[in-house]
Amino acid sequence: MEVSPNTKPEKEISLKTAIIIILIVVVCVAGIGLGVGYAFFWNKYDNVTAVDLEMKTAQNFAAKQPKNPKAYIALGYQYLKRGQMDKALKEYEQAYKLDSKNIAVKFNLGILYKEMKKNQEAVKYLEEVVKENPFHFAAQFNLAILYSQDKQYDKALKAYEQALRVNAGAADVYLSRGEMYAAMGKKTEALKDIDKTLSFVPDYAEALAAKKRITEQQ
Repeated sequence: MEVSPNTKPEKEISLKTAIIIILIVVVCVAGIGLGVGYAFFWNKYDNVTAVDLEMKTAQNFAAKQPKNPKAYIALGYQYLKRGQMDKALKEYEQAYKLDSKNIAVKFNLGILYKEMKKNQEAVKYLEEVVKENPFHFAAQFNLAILYSQDKQYDKALKAYEQALRVNAGAADVYLSRGEMYAAMGKKTEALKDIDKTLSFVPDYAEALAAKKRITEQQ
């Protein structure tokens, strides 16, 4: 095809220029995509934490199954984790109303009252738990701590022993009992339990500190 002398030839685009133009277009499209994503999708989830999702799940569970005590236990536990004791107690009491014989309900009430420093109420529920199930490790351990705090050392020792029958390798139980022995002025027994703790967990900071403190006691 002939080109008229009066027609200006079209300028050819160099390969380098074409690549640059393509890159600019790709970047623009990607930028628009990111903008849309952040505006309508991604940032909506970034603002929701795992803790928030757990709470929402527990709330939905209670809303959908209002007759299920487990739903209120789950919701109460979420409040307990947040330090919202009154709200946790409300949910646990609702669970107790639905099933006063439920051992899980009693245990959770006991732990909540322990966290609230209401030892008498805590002991009441935890004693009911171990009466029904003497091999409930967590209930026995927490009862031992509560008895020890109230200086009921004989009861505490029995609860510690029962906890160790269930789990002979529980370092925390030995540490707690060692601290109690120290409070009782039984240094030898205290150090024996602390050393037992360290045999399980050699770098246990609390146990190392307790051993140093007890060793230096007159």
